[in-house]
Amino acid sequence: MKSIGVIPARYASSRFEGKALADIFGKPMVQHVYERASRAKTLNGVIVATDDRQIYDAVAGFGGEVLMTAPNCPTGTERVAVVAEMLDCDVVANIQGDEPLLEPAMIDQLIQPFLDNPAVEVSTLKQRVENEADYRDPNVVKLVTSLDGFALYFSRGAVPGNLSNDWIKTNPIYRHVGLYAYRRKTLLSFTEWDRTPCEISEGLEQLRFLEHSVRIRVVETEYPTIGVDTPADLERVISILKSCQ
Repeated sequence: MKSIGVIPARYASSRFEGKALADIFGKPMVQHVYERASRAKTLNGVIVATDDRQIYDAVAGFGGEVLMTAPNCPTGTERVAVVAEMLDCDVVANIQGDEPLLEPAMIDQLIQPFLDNPAVEVSTLKQRVENEADYRDPNVVKLVTSLDGFALYFSRGAVPGNLSNDWIKTNPIYRHVGLYAYRRKTLLSFTEWDRTPCEISEGLEQLRFLEHSVRIRVVETEYPTIGVDTPADLERVISILKSCQ
């Protein structure tokens, strides 16, 4: 089985323009993500997909593989799919370009379900929610899974139920970690479907798969991540990396 990781990286961002090029110890953030992803044992290659010449030149400059895509891709998934159309592979991993603390083992956790079960079409990761504030935060996407480890629903709301902090401390509630892997053919089908009702109401594109009866295998990960959405997030990442030196 051949697996390729694709890192969608655009320049425009309402909260942090140009964050893919943000400097972290002399390297642009996208380089940190690329280098970490390249250490995953289950990937046969990593490609950055961008709509910006500055990002393209930065990736080419450090020797990374990069492809230019159209600026009008509505989502990162659409940008990954554009690259997938050009690839000869079985599985495509969608790796967020704003995760400079990405652990390579997380990608291996993402790919493993495809090696274990040829019927798996999509996979993603989850992580334990430890407090009520995250449980009720609409910016923290929660998910509910079946007993056999497939996603039942994703929501920005407090699911499952309306639970107390005491309950959360003693029972597993999970947040979604936004890494995905797809069978190439399933990803290409996704881009042909119209947006679906739950996807629109929640603002979560992965629900399009569920609304088309495509099962999503969910794997729990123990690795913490910090997505860089703002300059303050970047400072947190730099602080963490400094402490590890």
